[in-house]
Amino acid sequence: MNGFVTLTVLYIVICFGYHRILDASNMAFIVLFTLAQLFQNFGPNVTCFVWFSEVYLTCFRATVHGISVATGKLDAIVAQAGLMSIKNHASPNAFIPHLIEIFALFTLAGFFVTYWIPKTRSKTLEDIESKA
Repeated sequence: MNGFVTLTVLYIVICFGYHRILDASNMAFIVLFTLAQLFQNFGPNVTCFVWFSEVYLTCFRATVHGISVATGKLDAIVAQAGLMSIKNHASPNAFIPHLIEIFALFTLAGFFVTYWIPKTRSKTLEDIESKA
């Protein structure tokens, strides 16, 4: 969950300071964007690949994991095809700060969705299976 929060904060900093950051230093923008890419592994990727394998019963794990991965791939296609087609809305690259705002909203929504996933910390597989 901390990955989602950090990713949301990084996206907010990038989108609202987009032009100021790029005007001041390309390296600062690269560092912020690289940190955002790093924290995608601590938020969305953990939710997609790790938690579903812990939360669901053994007989449903492969199916739910497959649905989760397929949904993630579909989201990537929508982001590439849909959102990238509007990045040059008024002028070249004019809509990029707004696209990053959209990403910040989605990562914030991901935080709230992840908050409601049952926690399995300090539970054995037998404990999880017996509750079902």
